Amino acid sequence: MKKLLFTFLSAIFLTSAGFAQNELKFEFDFAKFKFDSSSVFMEFYYDLNPKNMKVTETPSGKLLEAIVRIEMKDIKADTFFIKKDWKIQNIINEEDGIDKNLVGVFGFIIPGGEYSLLVNAYDANNPALNKTINEKLFIQPYENKKFAVSDIELSANIKKIDADPLSLFYKNSLEVIPNPSMVYSDKSPILFFYSELYNLNLEDPSSNFTLQKNIFNSFSQSVYKTEKQVSQSSNSIVEYGLINLSKLPTDSYNLEFSLIDNKTKRAYVSSKRFFLHNPGVTSTEQLQRISGSFIGSEFALMTVEECDLMFQQAKYIASNTEVNQYKLIDSLNAKREFLYRFWKNRDTDLSTPINEFKIEYMKRIEYVNSNFTTRMKAGYLSDRGRVYLLYGEPDQKDYFPSEANLKPYEVWFYSGIEGGVSFIFGDLTGFGNYELLHSTMRGEYKDENWMRRITTL
Repeated sequence: MKKLLFTFLSAIFLTSAGFAQNELKFEFDFAKFKFDSSSVFMEFYYDLNPKNMKVTETPSGKLLEAIVRIEMKDIKADTFFIKKDWKIQNIINEEDGIDKNLVGVFGFIIPGGEYSLLVNAYDANNPALNKTINEKLFIQPYENKKFAVSDIELSANIKKIDADPLSLFYKNSLEVIPNPSMVYSDKSPILFFYSELYNLNLEDPSSNFTLQKNIFNSFSQSVYKTEKQVSQSSNSIVEYGLINLSKLPTDSYNLEFSLIDNKTKRAYVSSKRFFLHNPGVTSTEQLQRISGSFIGSEFALMTVEECDLMFQQAKYIASNTEVNQYKLIDSLNAKREFLYRFWKNRDTDLSTPINEFKIEYMKRIEYVNSNFTTRMKAGYLSDRGRVYLLYGEPDQKDYFPSEANLKPYEVWFYSGIEGGVSFIFGDLTGFGNYELLHSTMRGEYKDENWMRRITTL
């Protein structure tokens, strides 16, 4: 399960660094659970911080009101599965004040398929204060006769004792309070998790399972690992608990659950990304990076394939000299050291234990591969992927998926580049590979008559 890309630093400092002036403090996440052989039950979680919202006076007291619009469209059928507005209201009382976050959940039964998801949240009394999230989702129902693990729901708290059956967050005798931001800190270092294990006794009844829990840091190193045996006494079980993150340093992490059939050694893996801001802890890897040591860095453990892939993904920001240099390297250690220097030279703040530039760029890689990959090419090789990697998230995206007599196209606008530039992409083949048709930016491809390329008449 993934979330819309945002930079690692903006994520971990979102409580202190603030947001753009016109951006609502709104976080959104989701998780899929088993329903039947053709559908999943999908929960959408939100966390709204009303601090900058306008307050209106009502007979009942001071009122905050936000609108959350969800549009979920079946891409192949070109029809909306969800297209609805929800009103979120909160009467401010003296005890809670205006800073109390509003957390909620929506649940839907969704058939398998490929969907586009648009979430727009805004202040009902100040629509300019808003936030928009775009995703592409592939929904794969859980099979009836194969063991599986649901998505992992990251939580701010889970109550077993005194759980309220009338709560929005009540399920399987638990009250699971979601954490849609996926951010933890030294002030709140306890990560609660909720997941479900399916079809445990429908295969070989003589085999039990091992459930492994791992946390991997941004260097793909395991920093936490536990495992336990799971019997087949129940067909499906709930797996929940907590992990104390207080000894881990600031970083982005992956929580991974692996359900392993002890007899066949087959495994089903579910993972979830989260972020930790913990300035009081510095890891050995970070200390080595501060001192400039290559030994012990993530690059020292990379394979030839990993080195080549990383540089291929970074070629957009490499100079011609660097590209030519890398082509001539014929040893693994030389490639590792080249990449170590490549990223170190681009570190925007050497006084910090993390390379902010690399983290941001690799987050963009993750985003474009998740959103722009087609059967023909990986997302980072696409035209939209290249533009996103170079310039980041556009200030505005306009989608035109079904205009009369026109093939699907998109217009991206960046207000902070050259006084405002646009990029126009079109799906010329009908397979989701949007090609760059025209751009107003200097040095980019230009074709003032781009409209003729997408006209179907």
